[in-house]
Amino acid sequence: MNEEQKLESLGRIEVAPEVLTTIAHFATTRMEGIQRMAPVPPDVARLFRRSIQHDGILLNLAEDKVKFDIYVIMNPNVNIMETSRALQAAVVEAIDTMVGIPIDAVNIHVENVVYTQE
Repeated sequence: MNEEQKLESLGRIEVAPEVLTTIAHFATTRMEGIQRMAPVPPDVARLFRRSIQHDGILLNLAEDKVKFDIYVIMNPNVNIMETSRALQAAVVEAIDTMVGIPIDAVNIHVENVVYTQE
């Protein structure tokens, strides 16, 4: 029996959805330009009741597809498009590196840009 067959015959590996949201949350909060997570809007949360929610992240697991909706508040003076694309790439890379599950979509929702009062 070769090494690949040994790995296939060991059994199942299950990853809890909360693990995926925790990884995505960590990748998001480490991203430069993101001030903090924004709450998932109540009307969106009602639409996706079967989805898993975690501090600004909505995870939808349907038909063997993994989709993230990430709600953030950004810092001023950042390029929102570049930061959002970098965040998408960071989340996909973090999930791929730690779990190896392919991601179908990472939707970034910029809820606000916060300027400091001087």
